[in-house]
Amino acid sequence: MKFHNLAEQQTAVEKKEFLDAVNAGKEIGITIDGKIVESEGGLPKAAYIFVGRPKSLTGNAVTKPTPLAKILGENYEVKDEGAKITINAAKAWQETLLANAPHSLYQDIGGEGISEFSDKELDDLIWYSCEFGIEYRDVAEYLEERIDGVVLYIENKVPYQFNGCAITDDLEKARTLAYDFIKEKIAEKIEEGTIDIDDLSDDEEEALAFFNLR
Repeated sequence: MKFHNLAEQQTAVEKKEFLDAVNAGKEIGITIDGKIVESEGGLPKAAYIFVGRPKSLTGNAVTKPTPLAKILGENYEVKDEGAKITINAAKAWQETLLANAPHSLYQDIGGEGISEFSDKELDDLIWYSCEFGIEYRDVAEYLEERIDGVVLYIENKVPYQFNGCAITDDLEKARTLAYDFIKEKIAEKIEEGTIDIDDLSDDEEEALAFFNLR
C-alpha cells in the first residue's frame, strides 16, 4: 500500500477544475492525488481528503463570501499557487475518516486502534484469531505490505488522534493472505507450545477447526 501522511501532504488540484466545481455548487470528492469527482449518484472507491459541498467564494443575498483559504471548511488549508490550488488536510482527520467511511478496509483511531474490518469475511477471520492473541493490528500490518491500496494517516507529535484508514480493491487477495497468515501464526504457537492443544476452550477448538489445524 502507498502511505500518505496528511500532516505533510499537500494535494494539488487544477485551479480551473477546482473553481468550476466550487461555482457549480455541487457535492464533490477530492482524492489524495488531486482528482475532483462529482458525488451525485455516489462516489467511486478512492482515498478522499474531502467529500462535501464547498462554500461559496462569492456569497449571495443570504450568505457572505468565504475566503479561499477556508472554502472547504475551517480544518482545511487551501492556497492559490497560480495554476494549481493546494490543499492541506492535516487538521481535518475527522472529516477524512467520514469521507472514507463507506469504502475503508479499516479505520485506526489513536487510543482506540482498529476495532473491525469493514469486510465481513476478514472480520470473521479476526474473531477466530483473537482467541490466540493475533489482533487486528497484526493482520492490518501484514496486509499493508502485500496488497495494493492507500493508507491515509496523521503522524504528528503526541497526542496522536488519528492513525489512519486504508482503502483497497484487493479484497479477495486480502482475505486469502489474512487466512494464510493467521493459520501460520497459530501453527507456530502450537509448535512453540504456547498453545496447549490438550487444554482448549470450545471457542479455541472451533478456531483451530476453522483453520484446519485440528
